[in-house]
Amino acid sequence: MNPSEDPRVDLWAGHLERREPGTPPPADLDAAERDALDAVARRLADEALWSGPPPELRARLLAEVGAAQASEQQTGAAAPARAAGRPVRRWLLVAAAAAVVAVGGAVLWPRGAAVEFALAGTAAAPAARATAELTPKSAGLAIELHITGLGPAPEGTYYAAWLRGPDGVVPVGSFHWRKGGIPIDLWSGVTADRYPELFVTLQSEDAGPGPSDLVVLDGRTGR
Repeated sequence: MNPSEDPRVDLWAGHLERREPGTPPPADLDAAERDALDAVARRLADEALWSGPPPELRARLLAEVGAAQASEQQTGAAAPARAAGRPVRRWLLVAAAAAVVAVGGAVLWPRGAAVEFALAGTAAAPAARATAELTPKSAGLAIELHITGLGPAPEGTYYAAWLRGPDGVVPVGSFHWRKGGIPIDLWSGVTADRYPELFVTLQSEDAGPGPSDLVVLDGRTGR
């Protein structure tokens, strides 16, 4: 039987589509299937790897499932896993991956390497330092700031982060840093090659939405 027509593939795909993180698969799956779906679900939880698959990927996965099944049948290794209690079959993992492609139209695929660079304190905050890590993702650019030496924003103010390039300035998030000591997660819908400068300003809550003149951290991606 063509693996794309196997009713178990639809069953696996349905469970993966409905499953919430940390929720075990239903009891109608055997141990081998549960282990395989657990492995796939753990991969699905890694947001950094989501992207559109190459167009030929689903066909290649299904072809590999068929080849693996045929090989097992020829060698007499296709005995029911439920009765024998044998380890997870390789074709099961591949079929589960094919089911993910069939259901979601997307597959885990690397988006690009992270870029790390330093930000220096300005005259307004000479002791401040930061390291920025920019990670391309399927929906935009994730930015993580590791800051030291920066005081908390006074009451009535906050810090805002911005990307700047030839086309202007784009806001990427805000924070007050009154507890400090943890990374700051920011997000951008523009790319660092077009907006290569990252800077942080101290903003007044009653001021306008644009960046103030009080820059406390400044750096460039080097791109």
